[in-house]
Amino acid sequence: MFVSTLAIKGGAPALDRTTAYPWPKQHPEWSERVLRQLKSGKLSIYDRSGVVAEFEDAWSAAHGMPHSLVTNSGTAALHSAYFGIGLGPGDEVLCPTYTFFATSASLFQLGALPVLVDCQDDGSFDTEAAEELVTERTKAIVITHMWGLPCDMDAVVAFAERHGLALVEDCSHAHGATYRGRLVGTFGTASAWSLQTQKLIAAGEGGVMVTNSREIYDRAQLLGHFNKRAMAEMDSDGPLYPYSVTGLGLKYRAHPLGVAFAVGQIAELPSWIKGKQDFAEEIGALFTRIPGITALTLSTPERTSAHYALLFEVDPDLLPGGRDWLVKACNMEGLDDVDTPKATSPLHTLHLFQHPFSPVTSYDRGCVRTSHPVADRLAARTFKISVPCAPTGYEAEDARYLEAVRTVTDKIADHLSRTPGRSGDTAVAKPGKTAK
Repeated sequence: MFVSTLAIKGGAPALDRTTAYPWPKQHPEWSERVLRQLKSGKLSIYDRSGVVAEFEDAWSAAHGMPHSLVTNSGTAALHSAYFGIGLGPGDEVLCPTYTFFATSASLFQLGALPVLVDCQDDGSFDTEAAEELVTERTKAIVITHMWGLPCDMDAVVAFAERHGLALVEDCSHAHGATYRGRLVGTFGTASAWSLQTQKLIAAGEGGVMVTNSREIYDRAQLLGHFNKRAMAEMDSDGPLYPYSVTGLGLKYRAHPLGVAFAVGQIAELPSWIKGKQDFAEEIGALFTRIPGITALTLSTPERTSAHYALLFEVDPDLLPGGRDWLVKACNMEGLDDVDTPKATSPLHTLHLFQHPFSPVTSYDRGCVRTSHPVADRLAARTFKISVPCAPTGYEAEDARYLEAVRTVTDKIADHLSRTPGRSGDTAVAKPGKTAK
């Protein structure tokens, strides 16, 4: 039982050093792959060969998809997907407002217009809110599996089919996540992942697009994989093949050293996803002892989260100071991993989406056409924390991280239990439910 004063009130921090979950791990085998690639002298790969082909083959095999295309970022992978499905000026795409802006920002480069849709209580895409935003110009829908929790893909796929829309999945938070046992990224017309440093499969920078469609794959290659790769991979009898020599003016090839670091991680995904489930439940239970805190993105029987982060909502009526006080209190105790989502500010609050601008066209309609009360509430009341994935060889490191979370939440919960008018535990809420 803690009797010391919280650091936010002038007491000593609970932790003797600041703590954040270390990722990516520095597995010797992955580092050795990078060194071998460096020593090979192949610091540029111009075609589909070497470690690039190895990564794409492993990714396609893991997802049961015929075409994978490695890029230099998740943004490039999304841009490639949008171009691949043929979006251009005059087209509208239904996009989540609750996401990172890269989910839809590359649409402006094509002259297509993202139309922003509110989310459900757990941050997932709300197909009911999207219904009223379908127009004669709507050509596609993009969803984000936010924080690693899959969207309701039955509802999403049915919505897309009902309106005759192409479906793009942004899986940048959700490597290895499943909906009813099926991997995310396998439902869409095209799908994209980020391989940035913080992602579960980490290349430092990088991305990957997948599709079942040869036509989409060929078009995507023109957006940055010109010359040797496109000439060898594209359908030589197709109408776009004459452009394979030059591409269309961009360069989206990934750096082989990053791909070499990431390729060995793919086989670890199933065990990492399994390991994350127990850690998420434990961390969820630790925080929801604190009055007013609800866990929003825990896995369900149908939706297995990749837990890019675990999201919590704080009810300011039950916890004085609300989310901002809780985050500051945790940080001052030394737990740096407790964080307020910032880059995922609802897109309708950002200038680009309030005043859409494209280098290739002008717009006669706006991105923001309705209110987004759920996204606004989540932006004001949520915080996130990393979830360990139990990689082999790093058990002690993961245990220390969990103990740090326990120590800090113990201290805060004890302080609140001794504060007049504040008592009682809160249960771990199921995803999609809001604390009452």
